[in-house]
Amino acid sequence: MTRASNWSGALATCLLCIRTASALPHIANPSILGWNMERPVVEDDSDDALVIMLILISAIFGTILGIAAVFLVLYALVQVVQRVRRFVFRLDDDGMSERMRNQLLPDEDSRQSYELARAFERQYPYGSVDTQLTPEQQSLIREKGVDAWEFDVNLDVNAMQQSKTEVLFMGGDNCVQTNLPLPKSNSVYYFEVKLVEKPTDVSLWIGLATKPFPAWRMVGWNKFSAGYCTNSGSVHQNSPFRGSRIGERLLSGDILGIGYQPRSGVMWFTRNGRRYKEIVSGMLYDLFPTISADGPCSFSANFGQRGFVFIEANVKRWGLGPVEGTQQPPPVYGANQNTTLLETAESESTTPESDDDSSIQPAAEDTVILIDGQATNERQHQRRQRTRSGRRSASHRPPLYQKEDPIAAQLLEAGSTSLVPASYPSKLPESLEPTTSEPPPS
Repeated sequence: MTRASNWSGALATCLLCIRTASALPHIANPSILGWNMERPVVEDDSDDALVIMLILISAIFGTILGIAAVFLVLYALVQVVQRVRRFVFRLDDDGMSERMRNQLLPDEDSRQSYELARAFERQYPYGSVDTQLTPEQQSLIREKGVDAWEFDVNLDVNAMQQSKTEVLFMGGDNCVQTNLPLPKSNSVYYFEVKLVEKPTDVSLWIGLATKPFPAWRMVGWNKFSAGYCTNSGSVHQNSPFRGSRIGERLLSGDILGIGYQPRSGVMWFTRNGRRYKEIVSGMLYDLFPTISADGPCSFSANFGQRGFVFIEANVKRWGLGPVEGTQQPPPVYGANQNTTLLETAESESTTPESDDDSSIQPAAEDTVILIDGQATNERQHQRRQRTRSGRRSASHRPPLYQKEDPIAAQLLEAGSTSLVPASYPSKLPESLEPTTSEPPPS
C-alpha cells in the first residue's frame, strides 16, 4: 500500500511540473499571445480541476491495489503456516494429530470407521457424481408434488422403510438419504423430522449432506455435511471432533426442523416450532436430507405434505414442493358402481349361454337396449325358454363311455339313458330320440 501511494504522489508531482513548465513562456512574454496587460487576467480553473481529479483517481486506485496486495500476502502466509504446522505435527485434514485421534477415538471400531470414512471421501470427492436435478426428476416433482421425495433404504443399511417418509432403524450405525436433493429455485426450503421412538441411549443425527455419503457415518462427521445431534444438542459440520452446542436434548415426540437457503448456503434449525439463532454457513452444495442413528429408533419426516409445527414455514410455503402435483389421483373405490355399462355387462353374464346357433338372433339396427329391471327380467325369461327347447336337439349326443368303465356299467344296469357306447350306432334307441314336445310353461 505504501509503494502504491508513492507512485500516485510521484505521478501528481510530474503533472504539476509539466503544467508549470508549459506556463513559464507565457508568463515571461505575455505579449506574444496578444494579451493586453492593462486588462485584468481571468484565470481558467478547468485545468486545475482536471489535475485534481486525476490525482484523486490515482490515489484511490493505488489504495485499492495496496489493500488487495496486503490480503494476498496474508492469505499466502496463512497457507504456508498451515502447511508447515501439518508437516511438523503430522496433522490430518481435520487438524488432528495421531495422538489426539487416539484420545478421541478410544476403541478400534471407531478408529476403523474414521479411516474408512476418509478413504470414502478420497474415492468419492464432491462433484464425482452428478446429483443435480435432472429434467426427468423435475417432471416427477411437477407430477407428484412433494410426494416425489422419499427415503432410499439400501441393502447395506440395517433399517426398514415403513412408508415413503418413515424409517425404522434396527440397530447399529446406519444412515439414510432421500432420493432427490433440495431444489434451488426458491429462497428458503424447510422440512421437519419427528422422533417417533428413540431410547435415551440412542443418538439420532438429522441434517443435510451431499451424495454419496457413507452409510455407516453420522451426518456432520464427514466433509460437505452438517447435522444436529439429538442427545447433546450440538451441531457438527465436516468433522466428528468439533461441534458447537446450540440447543437442548431431544426425546421421543420432539420435532426438529431444518431450514436451508440455497442462495447463501445458510442452514438453521428449529425445535418444536421455535427457531435457534445459530446458523451453519458455507453449505453451497447439492444437499440431500440425511438422517443417521447409532441404535434402534424410528422417525417420520414431513417435507410439506402436511402442516409444519413452525408457523412461519406454513405461512410462507417453505415446503420442498407443491402439496398437489399435476397428476390426477386415482378414482375413489366404488365410485363406478350402478353405471349403465356395468349393469349391461352383469345382465349379459348372468344369462346362460346356449350352444344352439339358431337361438342367437342379431339385434336390429334400431333396437334400443333398456336397463329397466322389468324389461331385463322378461328378456332373461325368454332366453331361458329358448335354451330349454334347444338343449336336447339332434346335434347333441349323450356323453361317451368305455365298456370296461365300472361306473358306466353300474349306471346302465340302473336303467340310465344318459350314456351311450363309444361307437355310435347308425340309429339311436327310441329312448334316446330327441323329443319335439314343447316344454311345460313355467
